[in-house]
Amino acid sequence: MSAKPTATRPQSPLRTRGLAVLATVAAGALIWLVAGPVLDIDLRVPDGPGSTTTTALALPAVLIGTAVISLLGWSLLALLERVAANRARALWTVVAVLVLILSLFAPLFGEGLSGGNRATLVLLHLAVGAILVPAFRRSSAPA
Repeated sequence: MSAKPTATRPQSPLRTRGLAVLATVAAGALIWLVAGPVLDIDLRVPDGPGSTTTTALALPAVLIGTAVISLLGWSLLALLERVAANRARALWTVVAVLVLILSLFAPLFGEGLSGGNRATLVLLHLAVGAILVPAFRRSSAPA
């Protein structure tokens, strides 16, 4: 009895990236649902840089925001793959990590946020980054 190696078909970049976008939206929804309705955290976001007022963070805003950010990341990667093919993966990774770090400033330093609210917002940002960066990196050809 001989064991045949199973041929695994590499996943297309389109499929990998599409699934990553869906995963970020699902992760955002799950975090929002657990934090808001389950843990009863009043989810709010700062109204702007330096603002002491906040606005309620509704589920549609989380869903749309994660989808838009994910699609913008995908668009940037696709653009870099066209104009700087041999460096696209590295350039995109640097930009994505910088954007993630910058995105943490509002939840970490925003005024008027409770500890639970702050932790939830940080978790939302980190979850999106933890899904997108490895998935999009893996779907791009190495240099």
